[in-house]
Amino acid sequence: MRYEEYAKKLADDYLKSGIIDGKNFPDIELYIDQMAKSLNKELYLYGDGKTGPITKAMISNYTKHQMIPGPTGKHYTKDHLIFMTLVFYLKGCFSMDEIRRLMKPLLEDYSSKWDEPIDFVSMYGEIIDFVKKTEADLPRRLEQQISDVKKFLANRDSADDDTSELMMLITTLVMRSNAERFIAEKLLDEYFESLKKGTKKK
Repeated sequence: MRYEEYAKKLADDYLKSGIIDGKNFPDIELYIDQMAKSLNKELYLYGDGKTGPITKAMISNYTKHQMIPGPTGKHYTKDHLIFMTLVFYLKGCFSMDEIRRLMKPLLEDYSSKWDEPIDFVSMYGEIIDFVKKTEADLPRRLEQQISDVKKFLANRDSADDDTSELMMLITTLVMRSNAERFIAEKLLDEYFESLKKGTKKK
C-alpha cells in the first residue's frame, strides 16, 4: 500500500473510530479494571493492536492529580469514563498540570454540594458533535496537503521521492498541530486562569 493510500485510511479510521462520543459506555458502576477495559474497547484505535492506551495506573494517577473525579468507594460511573476520555484527548497537547488547571472548575462544580452540577455528559457530547463537524473534511484536507507537498517538490531533485515527500508531510502536519497547541496553551495561561479569578485580560 502506498503511503498516500495509508494516510487516507488513517483519516477515515480516525473519523470512524477516533472521536469517541461516549454513547457506548455502560451506564453502570464499574471497578477500575472494568473502567480501563471499557475505555480501551472504545479507544482501541490509539492502542498498539495488542493492548489499549489506558491502564489502571493511569486512571489512579489522573484521579490523584485531580484531573478526573475520584470514585465513590471503589466504583466508577459513565461520567468517570467520559471525564477520562476527555483527559486522554487533552494529554496529547497539555501537560498534567495544564490539564488539572483546565479541569479544576469542572471538577469543583461536579463535586459541589451547593451548586447545581453541570450536565457534563451533555457538555462532552456537544464538544464531540462540534469536533466531528469541523473534522468531517479531514480526508479531503489531507489529500490536498499531500498534493501540495508533491507540487512543492516537483521542481526539485527529490520529486517522486517518497522519503522527501513523507518527511515534508509529517513535518508540516506536526507544525500545524503545534500552531493550534500554541494557541490553546496561551488561551489557558492568559485567559482561562483570569476568568476563573473574575478578571479579564485586555
